Amino acid sequence: MRKAFFVYLKTSILLSSLVISPLLHAQTYSASFNESAWSAKTGAFACSLSHTIPAYGTAQFVRKTGGGEYLELKPSGAVVLSGTVKIEAAPPVWRIEGVATPLGQVQIAQGQAVRVQAAQVKTISSTLAQGNNVFFAAEQTNSTENGLRVALTAHNFSPAFERYRKCLAELIPYTFAQIERTLINYAPESEELSASAKSQLDKIVRYSKADPGVIGILVDAHSEKLATPEAGIAASQQQADLVTTYLVEKGIAAGMITTRSHGDKFPIANNQNKAGQAKNRRVTVRMENEATRKAMEKKIAAIIAAEEKAAEEKAANEKATADQAATEQTSSAPAELPASLQDLEQMVEQQDLTSGKQPSSPSSAK
Repeated sequence: MRKAFFVYLKTSILLSSLVISPLLHAQTYSASFNESAWSAKTGAFACSLSHTIPAYGTAQFVRKTGGGEYLELKPSGAVVLSGTVKIEAAPPVWRIEGVATPLGQVQIAQGQAVRVQAAQVKTISSTLAQGNNVFFAAEQTNSTENGLRVALTAHNFSPAFERYRKCLAELIPYTFAQIERTLINYAPESEELSASAKSQLDKIVRYSKADPGVIGILVDAHSEKLATPEAGIAASQQQADLVTTYLVEKGIAAGMITTRSHGDKFPIANNQNKAGQAKNRRVTVRMENEATRKAMEKKIAAIIAAEEKAAEEKAANEKATADQAATEQTSSAPAELPASLQDLEQMVEQQDLTSGKQPSSPSSAK
């Protein structure tokens, strides 16, 4: 039995030497069989799979919402891979079948971490899942003239990889910026939400539940121009209530939602044709975090300051008119806001975030 063991060991060492012969004298960093460990970290917006490489650093598969998957080798000290880094698969030393297989190469600038993207990542993870180790090799580095090899060992990879893959499947695929502002149009006299509207709201629900940074949801409903202003308010109020009720039924706390109806007060298209009317029948749903709320507060402050300036100019014009001779008359109309601020005023829909309430007009916020 002892003789058979030594024969097997001798054969394994020989095959191992043949596998790494191109870089036989390279300095190699690798976790031993007993040290080899992989750890998956999961979340709604990021997934990672990490592997510690003793005396070198870490290797980490990563994917975040809004980005592609990548594999990064991070050195913890002065030992780094640079230049042309070859990637190859090799069976563990205790397997006597198979030889090293090239998987590609990457070009790494001096001082940069090794990062592998897209298709190569899938090849590497598949190789590890099959029980083969993966080597990153540079023939010459700043730390050794004989070259450097950094290994990802396959032992204990598969269980953590399964958790990582499950995380990838459940990763929320859209960012805050992508769904921060959602526009929902509705049909005339509609009494229920469309399937498309529900699908859009489901995204908001899913994201808001996963991200504790979402501190509020604003629901602003508008109508086309109807027979009376009261009819427009009633129509937009109905749509605002439909949206808010759906969000609450899906698990969003009612206290997080501010619901407002504006009737035909803020048209975005011509009410004289059906295409314009369809655009004006809308509900805007906006998610808020601390950054967006502060930005909105600054915009509202700018509107209020512009209105105050316009009021001062109006008062000065009126006084100048009263002091002039009766034969010389000037307009006492209020000065208009700059075009950009007019647009901004409509965009924020008279929002007063400091109190969380909706004033009847921007001037009432003063």
